[in-house]
Amino acid sequence: MQTTTAQFEKTVLQALRNQIPVRDLPGVRICAVREQPEERFDIKFELESGKSRVLVFGEIKPAVSPRLLQEIAPWIKRMKSLREGATFAIICPTLSPQSQAYCIENGIDFMDLAGNISINLPGTFTLQRLGMRSKEWSPTTVSLPITNVFSGRSSRVLRVLLEKPKSWTLTEIANEFAAETKRFTRAFRTEQIQFAISLGAISKALSSLEEQLWVRRQGSSVVVPEPRRLITEWAEKYKERYRWRLRSSFQTSNPFGASLSNINDGLKPLIRGLYSFTGAAAALDAPFIDLDRIDIFLSQNKNDMKVRQLDQRPGSGPNFRFIYPYDIGVFMYSTIDTSIPRVSNIQTYLDLYARGGRDLKQADYLLANAIEPRWKAI
Repeated sequence: MQTTTAQFEKTVLQALRNQIPVRDLPGVRICAVREQPEERFDIKFELESGKSRVLVFGEIKPAVSPRLLQEIAPWIKRMKSLREGATFAIICPTLSPQSQAYCIENGIDFMDLAGNISINLPGTFTLQRLGMRSKEWSPTTVSLPITNVFSGRSSRVLRVLLEKPKSWTLTEIANEFAAETKRFTRAFRTEQIQFAISLGAISKALSSLEEQLWVRRQGSSVVVPEPRRLITEWAEKYKERYRWRLRSSFQTSNPFGASLSNINDGLKPLIRGLYSFTGAAAALDAPFIDLDRIDIFLSQNKNDMKVRQLDQRPGSGPNFRFIYPYDIGVFMYSTIDTSIPRVSNIQTYLDLYARGGRDLKQADYLLANAIEPRWKAI
């Protein structure tokens, strides 16, 4: 382990000497790099920008998360108070946008090998460059084990935490999966759905959320301190893959009109298996919604010939788009309101947000008027 760490530090040291972090920044240079200086830091170097120069003490980390930053922030602050005229920075391969934001908000200087920099010595030296990405120094090259809680089966944990933002233990989340499976099966009269994931998968998801400061520990329980921030972050991640997911979708004309009730009556005989409205279904809770296209999740891509044939009939309402979900968890907390099957407001928010444009305003309206009031009531 020590050999691996030493090799990594030498790689970082050489990258600094090769000017990798400041590449393409005119007039900026790293110089006088020293390994293991007398002070309690991994490296020391000088950073020049034009005629300005600052002494930087660097702490090398192979992987950084907001939780780690939270732990070392008091130490960095103390070191700054003890050494005037110098700054103290985290040096790592890559720093996520969330970690960068945490650093800036809490006065932690940083420099990563992708080229993201924030060095600030008030009144003396300021250099900042953000938004840099590098394939050479990608997150997969570092050792921090992180589960992508915004995708696949792990996102089911998010659905529980955001649907009912209270204090949850691991076992309670597992029990909630079982309870939701039972409720859904009864409401939708099906036995095809199982929302449960393993205790190990739940534990990994919670650890990742804690590492990113999305949840806070309270003994053996976790709580989401800022559910709005979490759902907004999820919506951004969801949006990144939304168009890719739509590749497996298909669109048809709508011969049933604009009424969701009439549309549902028309679709029932044509769809074998589960389906649920999203997007436009928010009109039931948020009248701001304007029906310009009807998105519908299908649980499987078998026996969809009848709905595909709708395109052969003249349209009399907003077109349909049928979507096969990335994970069956999109159906969690779905309801049947006035005989209309609809996904949860959480899922509807994600889909409206991802569509962008006018739908983004509709997503904000749904969040403010249907989702957040329920959070405050819990």
